[in-house]
Amino acid sequence: MKKVLFILFSFLSFTISINAQFVSGNTEIMLKQKDGDRDPSGQVGDTSPEGAPQTRSSVFLPVCAYLYNKVVTVDFQAVFSAATVNVINETTGETVYSELFTNPASFSIDLNGKYAGEYIIEIVSDEMMLEGSFKL
Repeated sequence: MKKVLFILFSFLSFTISINAQFVSGNTEIMLKQKDGDRDPSGQVGDTSPEGAPQTRSSVFLPVCAYLYNKVVTVDFQAVFSAATVNVINETTGETVYSELFTNPASFSIDLNGKYAGEYIIEIVSDEMMLEGSFKL
C-alpha cells in the first residue's frame, strides 16, 4: 500500500512540475548595455597595463524583456522619465515596432503577423541604451 501511494504521489508531483513549466514558458530576452566607449575597434596603438580593459562585476540592468507566443513583455524595474522601444527585423533591417513611452512600468508588444526570423529589441533612454536579440 505504501508503495502504491509513493508511486501515485511521485506521478502527481511530476505532472504538476511539467504543467508549471509549460504555463511559465516565457523566454527571457538577454539585454546588453550598448556603450560606444566600450567598442575596442576604436583603439589605436599598443595596449599597456594602464590602458587595458578593467575587470568589472556584472551590471544591474533595470529592464527585463520576455517573449511568449510572439508577444514581447518589457518590465522596467527602475523609474525612467521616458524610453523609446524599437523592434527591428535583423534580416531586412525593417523597424517593425517603435514607440516612445513616458514613465514606463510594464508593457507588451504583440508581434503576431510578423514573419519568423531574428529580431532585435532596442530600449533607449537618457540614462542608457539596451539591446537584445530573439527569434520569432
